[in-house]
Amino acid sequence: MDFSMFMVPYVLAYTEGRRTAAEVIDWDLKLASWADEYGLTGAFFAEHYTIGHEPSPSPELMIAAASQRTSRIKLGAAAHLLPYHNPANLAHRLMWLDHMTGGRYIAGFAPGSFPTDAQLFSTAKENPKMMIEALDIIEAIWMKEPPFRIEGQYWTVDMPAFTTQWAGPHLKPLQRPRPEVVLTGMQAQSPTFTEAGKRGYSPMSQQVSVDVLRQQWDHYAATARDNGYTPDRANWRVIRDVFVADTDEEARRLVLDGAMGETWERHILPTFKSVRARGFQRPYALGSLLVDPGMEVEDLTIEWMVDNFWLVGSPDTVAGKVAKLNDELGGVGEIVTVTFDYSADPEPYRHSIELLGTEVIPRVADVGARATAAA
Repeated sequence: MDFSMFMVPYVLAYTEGRRTAAEVIDWDLKLASWADEYGLTGAFFAEHYTIGHEPSPSPELMIAAASQRTSRIKLGAAAHLLPYHNPANLAHRLMWLDHMTGGRYIAGFAPGSFPTDAQLFSTAKENPKMMIEALDIIEAIWMKEPPFRIEGQYWTVDMPAFTTQWAGPHLKPLQRPRPEVVLTGMQAQSPTFTEAGKRGYSPMSQQVSVDVLRQQWDHYAATARDNGYTPDRANWRVIRDVFVADTDEEARRLVLDGAMGETWERHILPTFKSVRARGFQRPYALGSLLVDPGMEVEDLTIEWMVDNFWLVGSPDTVAGKVAKLNDELGGVGEIVTVTFDYSADPEPYRHSIELLGTEVIPRVADVGARATAAA
């Protein structure tokens, strides 16, 4: 099993005037360099425009900067919000990024779920349809030989034939036929997982309960098979927050009294409990995806999540929780941990990443090797 990091970023101090944009950027790049140093597999960067707690309008710039500070890890977007870009322009920027990173780039795409971002770009309720059209255009630019013309509802692309005068069109991805593409999903019957299965993309599950995760995989796998693809659990990424310390007690304290607990308490958990996201019609619909069968949304507390949901503890404890989650899901390829703003006192967080890479990952690998040998 691999482990990656996801820089949303969550920065409550930024909206309160206690962090500058430059400091937010520097912290995320430092996290990427620690991930590279301590043996994690990758780093993902988000795209938001109007969400002050999650300032990150350009994952491409973050990936480009991180590529200059790292040498090994994969660098991806989670995700480029396709309705807010001309897909022909984005397709070329991402091909260039693939070359800039030496083939370490992972393409993550999404329709965008925040209503204020959609308001900014005046996309109304067209985001899901715009994403599908943009995917068709990007795939064509990456893999289809010119000339071709695509006339869509939202964009028209007229790719010219090669000419010796301009020596182009000339650009294709470094990774052939294209970089890995990841789509994220939250609902049990996620529309984005439907699209991932249809196109042979990789699924990335948001932080939801084990019951919902199982349903997500079954839905994705069935769709993939129906469209001629063989679903591979090695390509399944699951987001689950991780914090490792020398002891269980220390890890629990650093979460509950630190940026991770504060961010969930003040921002993420209220969002899960109250926001009516795209496609959800009932209050608490998001929160219900987090709870186990028999629980109520009101039962969700930071203390419960530390003990029962997140992967928090000593290296032995976290490795055990990872193995248990993997068994419950029937196998998963990668755990993606969201990062938090511990920049005011970075050493415990740096140590957490170090322990994850140098202590937890080897333990998880040993468990996997023993299970394979026993089978």
